[in-house]
Amino acid sequence: MVESLVVDRVLGDRPFAEVGFPAVAGVGERRGLVVVGGEVGPPGWQPGLLTSGRSTRRIGVYDMDGLRCRHLLPSRWPVNAIAFHPVLPLAAVGTGSYDGGFFYKGELLLFDLLSGEAVSAFASDREVRSARWRNERRLDLVLAAVDDEDGESDSWCFAVSIARDDWAALPAEAIGPAELDGNRVPSVPGGASKAALRTLESLSAARRNETFTPRRQVRAVEPLRDGRVLAALDEVRLESWLPSGLREWVAPVPGGGGRRIVVAPDQRTAWVEVQWAPGWDGSRVRYRPNGAELLSLQNGEVLRPAGSHTPVAVTGRQDGWVMLLDTRHAPTEAATTLVSPDQEESAPVDLGQYEFANTTFVIRRSPELLFLQPTPRGVWIAAVEPSGAVRPLFPLDWDTGRGARLFGGPGVRLPEALVHACTVVPSGPRRRIEAFVVRRRADGEPEWVFECDAVVTAMDAAGDTVLVALDSGEVVALGAADGRLRWRRSLIVHGMPTSGMSLAVTESGRVLIGTADGRILDARY
Repeated sequence: MVESLVVDRVLGDRPFAEVGFPAVAGVGERRGLVVVGGEVGPPGWQPGLLTSGRSTRRIGVYDMDGLRCRHLLPSRWPVNAIAFHPVLPLAAVGTGSYDGGFFYKGELLLFDLLSGEAVSAFASDREVRSARWRNERRLDLVLAAVDDEDGESDSWCFAVSIARDDWAALPAEAIGPAELDGNRVPSVPGGASKAALRTLESLSAARRNETFTPRRQVRAVEPLRDGRVLAALDEVRLESWLPSGLREWVAPVPGGGGRRIVVAPDQRTAWVEVQWAPGWDGSRVRYRPNGAELLSLQNGEVLRPAGSHTPVAVTGRQDGWVMLLDTRHAPTEAATTLVSPDQEESAPVDLGQYEFANTTFVIRRSPELLFLQPTPRGVWIAAVEPSGAVRPLFPLDWDTGRGARLFGGPGVRLPEALVHACTVVPSGPRRRIEAFVVRRRADGEPEWVFECDAVVTAMDAAGDTVLVALDSGEVVALGAADGRLRWRRSLIVHGMPTSGMSLAVTESGRVLIGTADGRILDARY
């Protein structure tokens, strides 16, 4: 056994993978570099998935010849503009967005293209919509309004011009508010995703003879006995990868994405939970609830489309029974259904009120249909029998004096215990998320607790080892019996960090990890 994690193969790899979905791209022909700003995906795509608050936005610097990523930097806000300095190895990167409540926040980053380090130049937050070097000394910017009180803030921006003799020596926060008080100009949008896509497609074809397809957020991976690998991700219900590493088929879902996969015992079909992104009908935002679809694993054909207007979460157990869990907060009628291995659907089952923030209680290798059930005594871990009978097992939180809310996370069923993740969110304005993994006996008592420094995104077990993926980008291996740390490894692909969103162990003991940037890592440990 290798006391670590060794990635042998990367499925879904492509140029510019590190930045996810591109928002803006700048080409520096003179320096032979490409700078791309993008996003690997919103952490809230899967409802209830609490995160450690790490940014999902990325700025990548690539060599133009081989399109190899040279530097990768997180960004606090969406990237709106990129401008190469005419002489210095420096790029001005403008970022920012509306905070959803009152302010337009952002910053100007001066990105050293040689070292990969960046300086935040503004003394206070300000969204940058556009950036252009007029000459070696002067940088022209278009800024959004400061806040909603700046009349018609959506209609106007502010043009400023800032001069420095040596931009490479500019210290952090050196540009104060007085220099950002410019003239009103008509509003301009930030970013240029369509233009960025065209640029990256052209570069990928010309420099690598490859097709650029944006990918992000592999929310579920499942191995099949014949060596194929299934994955569900943004814009894709389900896809199948052959043992050769080629993609066999893909079932796209524009404006949505797959979130969970439950494979039938005969491995001919799979249930997939699909979430659709909010739409706009011209007057207000429309939400389409999560749906459960049955797909053929031969070609990805949707055999049974989502037909209910009730949001559901898909949960399965090892013998092929599936629960389509009604995830409405206050259901007016029973809508949860159980589906047999022969695809026979039960009458509606009433499981009572549901907690939106506890949808991520996905337990791998379970002989039971498990879910989290709110009760007057708190949230309980419960099992549903094929008959529809509910069997409460034990409280999610065994510490009644904790004084903070506990949320369930992913887990795995062991022969004599349940190992699952939890996240604690204390109340109050200064909330600090705490996360841990716990092994529970049949009566619910903890046998060990392993504290994590980041939120758990996925979990599985192989033999006497529990593998845990964290949203920090680490994978940790714990002893199943005692919870002791065996090893931990930061996920690195082609020299750049990534993070795991899903994880599954194959029958041969290999580890599949779906990443936030749309790749699938085939690894051994």
